[in-house]
Amino acid sequence: MPDNMTHDLPPGDSSIVYVASSIIMAVLSPVAVVGNALILSAIWKKTFLKTTFHIPLSGLAMSDLCTGLFAQALVAASMLLFLLRPQTVADRLALFIVLKALGDGSTTYFAFLALFLITLMSVERWLHMSQQTLMTSRRRCLTSTVLLLLPSPLAVLRFLSTTNKTYEGLTSVCILITSVAYFNVLRIIRRHQQHVEANAPSQNFGQPE
Repeated sequence: MPDNMTHDLPPGDSSIVYVASSIIMAVLSPVAVVGNALILSAIWKKTFLKTTFHIPLSGLAMSDLCTGLFAQALVAASMLLFLLRPQTVADRLALFIVLKALGDGSTTYFAFLALFLITLMSVERWLHMSQQTLMTSRRRCLTSTVLLLLPSPLAVLRFLSTTNKTYEGLTSVCILITSVAYFNVLRIIRRHQQHVEANAPSQNFGQPE
């Protein structure tokens, strides 16, 4: 085995932790696939009134399904292969590098896709509570296309093993937008609650206790 591969092997107890985390990831992979498949099935059934909110919700479920189907499976397979079969890795190093790169790239892509969708859902809820709308037919197609393409450069950067500063910056921006959106949602709910409480005595006036 090449020297750099030998140095990358986690020593002692760390190796056990890596193996355990890989096994847990492999076990949770089918759980994520089945769970999100059931969510998608429930959303796509025509048994209730669908709103624009179900568009990003379906996208989030699909993103999590693909995470379990591809990203978690690839990462777990590459980690277990590296830890349990080092000689196989040394003999087929190119194949292992491709497998690991695909796992890291797909993990980054679907993770940021889910993050962008959660941010979009928070903004959509804010606009909905403000009696505005974000999703028209044209905006729906444009937003879906942008969200699908936006994480691609990040996956390429991860594939090339570049710095994580870009990831940290985007994550901070998404968390900030989501926090502001839900803060405003809570303000609107609180304002509506105060309005209802203020009108309650006049509505109940003259009614039996």
